[in-house]
This record gives sequence, C-alpha cells and structure tokens, in this order.
Amino acid sequence: MGMSSASDFIPGYSFTVNLDGIPFSFGKVYNLSSSVEIETIVNGGINDAPVILRKPKRNPDFLVLERALHSTVTDMAFSVLTVGTIISAITISVNKDGKTVRMFFATNGIVVEREFSPLDALESAVLVQSLRIAHTGITEVPLAAGM
Repeated sequence: MGMSSASDFIPGYSFTVNLDGIPFSFGKVYNLSSSVEIETIVNGGINDAPVILRKPKRNPDFLVLERALHSTVTDMAFSVLTVGTIISAITISVNKDGKTVRMFFATNGIVVEREFSPLDALESAVLVQSLRIAHTGITEVPLAAGM
C-alpha cells in the first residue's frame, strides 16, 4: 500500500440523509455500522481452531439520527416519523467539494424510539430530537472514483 497524503482524507465533509427518498437534515448520525451473528463450534480434542459459522440474523442493527428542532412549518414533515413508522429505504451520502465520496444504504427500517433532549428553563440550549431506527444492516455502496 502506498502512503496517503492529507488530501486523501475526508475532512470538511457534509452529509445528507434520505428516508424513503425524502431529504432530512440531521446534525449527527450514530451507529453507522452493521453486524453479523455467528455460532462458534468447538471440536472435540485440541481446540486451537474452533469453527466459526454465520447464523441467520435475528437481531436488527440500530441507526441513531439526531437533529435540532426548528420552529418553522418545514419541521412539520419531520413529525410524521412517529414510533412504528416503516422506512423502506435509508440513504446516507457523504459529500466533499460537491461530490459524493461515500454512500450508505439500509432497508426495512422501523422507527423504534423518538427522544427529545431535556427541557431546562434555566438554559438557552437548542431542543434536540433523536430517532432510533432498527434496520436489517447498513451497506456501503461502491462508488466510481471522483463521482
């Protein structure tokens, strides 16, 4: 592998999140990951190398999307994402200099939790809402260089 220069990394990026084709703005995305369930089988005798097998997935992965709430009419569309809402497609695009440099995709999402930041009259903090979405796994979509 060759050495990387600082320009090869992705600082100063932005990202967009589309839920069923509708763009929403979020400040943070957590748990951008997937997992697989495994079964470890130990053979009799010397067990220096147990056998690891992939199991059918029984538990969903969870994506957490966090955003500040607005006091505008455009924020009304976000209120539709109630607990139990089914989201067929989640697309997250990471952009740098106007180009998409990474893209992630998940299917079969269900909003399992909506949480609001604590209300505190003594602070002038921004009201934050987070969505916890169960899904079947995040896939990174291969992109052509310089897309």
